[in-house]
Amino acid sequence: MTGYLNERLVAALLVGLALVPLVGRGQQDNSQPQQPAAAAVEHRPGIYFPQAPLPGQWRQSVGITLTPAPPELTEELRISIPALDIQVQRGLSQRLYATGRLQTQFVQTSGTLGLRYALPLSKRLFLAVGDELNGWHGFLKISDVFNSQAAGLLMMPNLSVGFRPASDLQYTLKVEAILGFYYGSSVGGLRVSQRSRERDGFAVTFMLEQPYYHKRHISMGFRGAYTRYNWQFWALYSTFDKPLFYPELIFNFIHY
Repeated sequence: MTGYLNERLVAALLVGLALVPLVGRGQQDNSQPQQPAAAAVEHRPGIYFPQAPLPGQWRQSVGITLTPAPPELTEELRISIPALDIQVQRGLSQRLYATGRLQTQFVQTSGTLGLRYALPLSKRLFLAVGDELNGWHGFLKISDVFNSQAAGLLMMPNLSVGFRPASDLQYTLKVEAILGFYYGSSVGGLRVSQRSRERDGFAVTFMLEQPYYHKRHISMGFRGAYTRYNWQFWALYSTFDKPLFYPELIFNFIHY
C-alpha cells in the first residue's frame, strides 16, 4: 500500500514539474503581449508627409495653389491666378501607396498619377521615394483674335523626408526632378512648336501639416520650381525657351 502511494506521489510530482514552464510561459505572454512593429508608428492625417495610408484607405485634400508669373515673362504686368487643387491617395500595402492630383484654372488643367514607397525610420523621422507622371493641356480661344492650345507630358521622380516633432505637427521636405517627355503647341490648327525628352528642371517643396479645428487638418507650404515650362503660363512661351523660377503657395484642407 505504501509503495502504491509513493508511486502516485512521484507521478503527481513529475506532472507538476512538467506544467511549471507552461504556466510561467502563459503568464509571461499575458503580462507582455506581443505587438506588431507597424502598430507602434502612429498614423496621422497628411498628404505630403511621407507615410503610407493603411492598405485600402483613402486620403483626400481640396485647396488652392497660387503661382505668380515670373517677371521675365510679363515684364511690368503681374499675373497670379489661383488654381483649384485636388489630391487623392490610396494605400496599397503597409508602405506602398498610389497618388493622384488634379489642378485646374478651367482654361488649363494639369493631372498627375504616381506611386510612392514610404519607410518609417523612427517614430519621428520618415522617408519616401516615388515617381509621378504629369500631363497638362491648355486652350485659349477668343473669336477672331486668338486661337491657341498646348499640351505637355512630364515625369517627376521625387524624394521626401518627413519629421514629426509632436503628434499633431508634421514637416515635409520634398525634392523632385522635372523631366520633359513631350511639349507641343499650335495656333489656329497650325503646329508651331514640338519638343521631347528634355531635362526641364527641378523643384523643392516645404510643407507643414497640422490640425486647425476639432479633427480637421490643413496642409500649407511653399514650392519653388526652376524649370523650362509651367503649365499655367504656356500661352506666354512664344518667345521664351529657358528655365525660370516659379514660386508657388499651397493651401489644402485634408479629408482623412
